[in-house]
Amino acid sequence: MFKWLTSAVLFCWIWTPGMVGPALADVVGPHTVRPLRPDQMSRWERELVRQWLEDYGYDKTEAVRMLAGLQDPEVHALVMQAENMGLPYGGGALEAVIAVLLILILVIIILRLLNKEVIIA
Repeated sequence: MFKWLTSAVLFCWIWTPGMVGPALADVVGPHTVRPLRPDQMSRWERELVRQWLEDYGYDKTEAVRMLAGLQDPEVHALVMQAENMGLPYGGGALEAVIAVLLILILVIIILRLLNKEVIIA
């Protein structure tokens, strides 16, 4: 019995952080402490896209040449498209809470089926 319970606790211990991360991302999220000026934002976005191009194997000069042909709204659209392709920011807090509650209920049901006394204080 102890081996089974240890396995269940280990499973929950390993599985739960994967759900808590997106839940906490909603709290942390992409919030800024102070607003950025538009020129700072466009400079940052261009640097980010240039770095992406270099990561994909383009030369630094070739990446700069490719970015020179793009206007700021196009660079911004590339960054937004890349962000939307990745993991979403947060929004999983409710799902994480429901999953943890379901696991607790499942453990209680299994313990009751094994004729173990479950006391919830």
